[in-house]
Amino acid sequence: MRALLAIPAVLLAVSFSHAYGAFDSDGNYYCNSGNLPLEQTIYKSSMEKIDSDLSSYLSLNPSATDRELHSYLISSPSVAQPYSVMEQSKACLQSNGVNPDAVATPSSLLLEVFAAPEFGAMSGVVLGVVFFAVTVQSRINKMMIPVS
Repeated sequence: MRALLAIPAVLLAVSFSHAYGAFDSDGNYYCNSGNLPLEQTIYKSSMEKIDSDLSSYLSLNPSATDRELHSYLISSPSVAQPYSVMEQSKACLQSNGVNPDAVATPSSLLLEVFAAPEFGAMSGVVLGVVFFAVTVQSRINKMMIPVS
């Protein structure tokens, strides 16, 4: 129950440009090795957000294929950003000697969808390129000023 209450805080931190815990003033995640319980909450909350979005999508599209689910998850900014935070938080936990699998385990469906079997061994590279492109595009969009 406590993790469910933390989800809104993590989403607010990601959504707004304020400093919350392990997010800088621009809303970007950073590893806060001085507060590992917070890192564990961020990791768990990000994973739960992705699982929730996946369940919502499946409730609207019950016959979606793995490929359609994968496309939705990597193309939806509401999922791509929590996934990026989840992966960075996972790396932070690992670098500080915490086993992320002991904190939270992704649903089997999430693991299956993000495995991207159609890309084979290149799935990690493809996901990395996609998330890099999303991040770059997001920053470009923030920098653009409308011309009057």
